[in-house]
Amino acid sequence: MKNNKKHYPALSWQGRAINTVGRGMVKPVISRLKFSRRFMKFSQLGFDAVTLALPVPSDVHISRAQVGGVPGEWLITGRRVRSNRVVLYFHGGAYFFGSPRSHRAVTWRLSHYCRAKVLALDYRQPPDWAYPAPLEDAVRAYKALLDTGYSSEHIVFAGDSAGGNLALVTMLRLRELKLPLPSSAVLISPWGDLTCSGDSIRDNADKEPLIPLGALKFVSASYSQGYDPASPMISPVFADFTGLPPLLVQVGSNELLYSDAVRIAEQAEKAGADCQLQVWDRMPHVFHALAAWLPEAGLALQEIGAFVHGHLSDRDRDRHVRARATVVGRLDSAGKG
Repeated sequence: MKNNKKHYPALSWQGRAINTVGRGMVKPVISRLKFSRRFMKFSQLGFDAVTLALPVPSDVHISRAQVGGVPGEWLITGRRVRSNRVVLYFHGGAYFFGSPRSHRAVTWRLSHYCRAKVLALDYRQPPDWAYPAPLEDAVRAYKALLDTGYSSEHIVFAGDSAGGNLALVTMLRLRELKLPLPSSAVLISPWGDLTCSGDSIRDNADKEPLIPLGALKFVSASYSQGYDPASPMISPVFADFTGLPPLLVQVGSNELLYSDAVRIAEQAEKAGADCQLQVWDRMPHVFHALAAWLPEAGLALQEIGAFVHGHLSDRDRDRHVRARATVVGRLDSAGKG
């Protein structure tokens, strides 16, 4: 068992600026919003439209996917991708917004740094669906990858925020089903505790530049409706991690969810699972999405690449992509081609 905790200092003026803008403008607006079913549906479309403005290089090839009946998209970046490596990505968005389209700023970079194809799932979400629908979709897609011929040794789970939660609970369910687990998992600012009981919920309430506590509690209730939010399959900080593959957990020190990341690492240590915890000083929630402007985000993604290379078999060294995916053109505001 190995459990490492490493701190990364904040070095850039861009990071300071993002925190200032977040606390002064973004968070106050979110705090005043009235969350409802209608607002959740509107947010899904609006977030996709805004994030599609983030640049995607011309050598990123994207194609629509249906894997085990679950929609999503494949992303392949550049010519160094190894054909049997797959990063199965679970997007964040508090289990009510976000999509593969909204997270391309992260997923195309993961393809580049991990030299892997990325399969980003468009799993079912509230308000139309609640737990356990996303978990069912994740398990079905993973089983389909195995049935297609991909080896679990060359599959990596990755996810941010609620997607980090989904990556963890999917591995727990796969363990219950006695299916082979992925080689490793990357958890970016994971939401591990939907009871919202971590110390940083209180300690970082004023430092957190993006997420108000009220919003977090609302979306937790909308996802776990009818189930105990303290269940290990909803809040994996309460789960036994015995037998899980190596984990890389990255989190910003100012995040409302900082203690969720720390507790995940502690649970891994308790269970004898390998875990690297990287704490990025004063970085906002899922700062990786800002890699076009934020130097620390680029460094964090490089760390993910190094972690993935260290845990995938050398047997795929000479396996390269033989065919490229189709390039998706400019999308409309609804995220359709």
